[in-house]
Amino acid sequence: MQIGKVTGQLSMIVAGFSIVLASACSYAASCSLSAPTLNFGGYDPLSATPTDSSTNITVNCSRTAATGAETVTYTLAMSSGLGSFSARTMLAGAATLVYNLYRSTARDASSVWGDGTGGSTTVSATLTPLTAAIPTQTATHAIFGRIPARQDIPVGTYTASVVLTMTF
Repeated sequence: MQIGKVTGQLSMIVAGFSIVLASACSYAASCSLSAPTLNFGGYDPLSATPTDSSTNITVNCSRTAATGAETVTYTLAMSSGLGSFSARTMLAGAATLVYNLYRSTARDASSVWGDGTGGSTTVSATLTPLTAAIPTQTATHAIFGRIPARQDIPVGTYTASVVLTMTF
């Protein structure tokens, strides 16, 4: 194990947004996503404690029809990025650092946020009716990240990207 502390910045970037419209989409609404960088900060490979971090995805839907009410039901899925849903990886050159993304603060295997395959789960939600009085609704969904403890890695800046997809 390397002696010392990883001094570089570790960050997971939720990027490459891809909004996928369901083929039977008949909504009179448009939706957008925003997801800031999930930054883990410094990681100490000698620590027996995992490194945790969190951020929020924001979903914003607006009514596009002049009449009627619209309820928007959507699903948020994430790619595995590098690695798999059981062990996503960040890179610093050729060096790898295992991490994962979760839907709950428990950060357990049953809450790995993915695309519904390989033991992962998605997030589904419904925004209340969009009307003339309330034409826009916003929802936030927390992402909980974890880097497991005691990974023997060289000092560096480790990064990764995953694709977030919204189907509505």
